[in-house]
Amino acid sequence: MTPSTASTTASQRRRSSDPPARPLRCHLLIGPPASGKSTLARLLAALLSGTEEPPPCYISSRDIRAEIFGDRGVFGPWDDIAAVMHQRIQEAVGSGAPVIVEATFSRRAWRLAITQRLELPVPVEWIGWWLRTPRELCQQWNQRRDHSVPEQVIDNHVSLLGQTPFSPSRSEGFAAVVCVEPHHHEQLEPHLQVVLGKLERRISAARNRDARLIPHGYSRLLECERLLHLIQLLSRQPELTATNVQVSPEESAGLAERAAAQLSQLHGPCYADVSAIAADLDWLRQQGFTTAWRVNSEKGKPAPLRAVEPPPWPASQPLSPGGWSALGDREAFCRALTLLRHILHHPFDRQEGVAIDHHLAARLKTLSGGLHCWTPRQLHQSITAILTPYGFRDAAGSGRHGYALGASLLPLPLQVEIHGLLQANADRLGDPSGQAIARELGKRLQRSGIAIEAVPPVRTFFNRSLLAGDQRRSGTLLNTEQAEQLRGAIQQHQRVVLTALAASHGGLEEIRVWPLQLIFHTSAWYLLFEHDHIGQMEGLLACRRIDQLGLRRIEIGSCRSQPSHAAALLRGETLQHCCGSLEFGDALQAQQAVCGTPSEQRSKAMGTLQLSCDAAAFALLREEVRRFPAAAVRLSRALPGDGVLSPLGEQAELLPCSRSSHPYPVEIDLPLWTLERDQDLRRWLYALGGGVRIEAPLSLQREHRHWLQSALAAYPRRREIKKQRVPKRLRQTAGATGRRGSVLEVAES
Repeated sequence: MTPSTASTTASQRRRSSDPPARPLRCHLLIGPPASGKSTLARLLAALLSGTEEPPPCYISSRDIRAEIFGDRGVFGPWDDIAAVMHQRIQEAVGSGAPVIVEATFSRRAWRLAITQRLELPVPVEWIGWWLRTPRELCQQWNQRRDHSVPEQVIDNHVSLLGQTPFSPSRSEGFAAVVCVEPHHHEQLEPHLQVVLGKLERRISAARNRDARLIPHGYSRLLECERLLHLIQLLSRQPELTATNVQVSPEESAGLAERAAAQLSQLHGPCYADVSAIAADLDWLRQQGFTTAWRVNSEKGKPAPLRAVEPPPWPASQPLSPGGWSALGDREAFCRALTLLRHILHHPFDRQEGVAIDHHLAARLKTLSGGLHCWTPRQLHQSITAILTPYGFRDAAGSGRHGYALGASLLPLPLQVEIHGLLQANADRLGDPSGQAIARELGKRLQRSGIAIEAVPPVRTFFNRSLLAGDQRRSGTLLNTEQAEQLRGAIQQHQRVVLTALAASHGGLEEIRVWPLQLIFHTSAWYLLFEHDHIGQMEGLLACRRIDQLGLRRIEIGSCRSQPSHAAALLRGETLQHCCGSLEFGDALQAQQAVCGTPSEQRSKAMGTLQLSCDAAAFALLREEVRRFPAAAVRLSRALPGDGVLSPLGEQAELLPCSRSSHPYPVEIDLPLWTLERDQDLRRWLYALGGGVRIEAPLSLQREHRHWLQSALAAYPRRREIKKQRVPKRLRQTAGATGRRGSVLEVAES
């Protein structure tokens, strides 16, 4: 350590050990609904009113909801509530009065927005009161309230507060966090008196522990988490090209602005400081996180790894009266960020037969030239504090094969082959979204120094696009930009507004839907979506060709839960299985009946297709009916001598009729809308020609007969053919066959 650094460190330690002037003490009440926060606030206000400080000002989220939305039981957007709450905190603190703020505060971003983000006119010392009331007791107390909340709301808040890495703690800027368990105390007021009496000594002891730490520019939890969230975001989206975030028009859509928009959406507005993010990006570049990392060698030995140097604590800013983050000490921060940088640049760094913790500790000790103390235990602590909680790795995954963070997980030759497969497949299927992904992958590989054109693909396709280039109209989902935006909306479970051709007047209409999946069927791409029916849990499912749809807009902030998205997808898969096509009808109740368990409603929504087949059609048909559910298909037994073999395990339920020209009966249970208008079913049946006879339903039988008669009527009659001149080719054919007759007879022969 240099003398200047040592003197700075000593001065920082003296600053942190000096007793600061007593700031204004305010209180933040944290807990799920019906956990007893209002009771605790009333008792605290009474106990604090007897001190030398002025009486506290009580600020409640329920009162603010009543003012904004007209009812305390209405749960509107938290941002609207927080704006009023923050303003009242600033006004109360400016008048010199302490405040008691009551809300659930189940998300860390909501708490940090007050303890470390909110600008206050005077220094404030925040005390957190965390009510750890059991879930069952909250449910009981909720039933006694005038404005009870749904049980699921209580369960969600309890689960959020129970997430260990992000539970309320002193590191969030609190001078102290007091855990209150109302069910353990018959009288809560005496317990609070004891806690308040010991609070000063408790805060002093915590400050003495913090005095041993060397603070830096990322010591506060808000700055530290914003940096970690930013690194994690860049490791997954290096250029922040997501299309489902909005940047205000007055801001230049630079990297910092795009990062701020995404951090705000993913983690909370308190992390969306554009100027601070710009400084973070510059620091990451200086420290080698976002630039190419090359280690020069001299005499066969690698040069020491450049040390991670955090920015100093701002000289003009007083030390925080609250606690520090887990990386608040300079040594812990440098060690953890050095590990993170190494893994980002060397995701496959491991040694067979050596535990990953021991291998990385030995490697970093060598690369850093002994700059930091690297032990497997310290390295494991850094991994536990950073990689797992902040989403750099799956908590359920194993690290024995290394930590591939934000990097490719496959060898480079295999990546080149995957690129070739993806590009050829996207071109063959005319998939604009797949083509965009292939182009982006090609760019990333070329940036890594790989010449894609110089490596011929191992596999290839007969490269004929099913959709011509002139069909990729800019106003439809075939457009690459719209296809990419739609893909992002599907992944984020967002609602979109599409334009489609209206069946009634032939013009364009707008439909609000939840996009679910892109499906390639026969020779075109289809979009499976669910209509948005306000006030209903489920909407009508439908499939439309993407060249008949256009993307008008994505409704930002309209994300729905993963279970709702998965349930709609499951209903879509069930309908595809039952229908054997992408025609889902136009009645929601009929769809729900078909997707439900066997019942009277389901039987009313289903019909039976009855066929009689000859041997050739039956042999072909029995292979193709596998697209329908096995329980919905009943096949005939085979007649001896026809050469029709039953596949192993197939159960024949119907008896053949040997005296008929079409001896093999087949029955298929299908939704009524499929029998009434499904074109896929008709193309399938009509392609069998005279090898199949439709027995039921009679409406489909009449339609089939009319279709056959129309096809026959398209040919001229025999008398008209005799008047025509017989082509030489047909005369030669007639002579070769020895037949005399009409041209039609010759052609039929």
